[in-house]
Amino acid sequence: MLVAGVDLSVRRPSAVAVLEGCEVLYLALADSDDDIITTASLMRPAVIAVDAPLSYPPEGRGLREVERELRRMGFKLLPPLMGPMRRLTDRGVGLSSRLGAEVIEIHPLTSMKAMGVTRGFLLRRLGVGHRDLVDAFAAALTAVAYLRGMYRRFGPFVLPTARVCV
Repeated sequence: MLVAGVDLSVRRPSAVAVLEGCEVLYLALADSDDDIITTASLMRPAVIAVDAPLSYPPEGRGLREVERELRRMGFKLLPPLMGPMRRLTDRGVGLSSRLGAEVIEIHPLTSMKAMGVTRGFLLRRLGVGHRDLVDAFAAALTAVAYLRGMYRRFGPFVLPTARVCV
């Protein structure tokens, strides 16, 4: 089954990784939402894990419950409406409804920490030196964990509970 990971960005190209099981099928940079949507429509992944907030905090300010809960667990996520995060949140919310697949919210460094791997380890495993591509790969690994039932869910956010594929 195919899954995808998207490291969404607002200032530079976003990164996309598509896995079949644990094998990398596609790894590329996308200049626009349309590029990401085209990849999703061609590949048809069952799940797309997106590195961006996919919902807004209640009353339009502060933290969502997911940020509070993950902070209690020792993970740090930025508030979705703080500074430049607002643009990323707006883009994530808008894009998620256009992808044509089940979409989950993730944070690559949080996923890596939960799976007990580092960015350096994944850089070596993947054989690329581009951090955004590695983050998209980590997002796709989180989607694999999700499909295998090895996760905890906090609203739209998915945290892997086991290491998969690597």
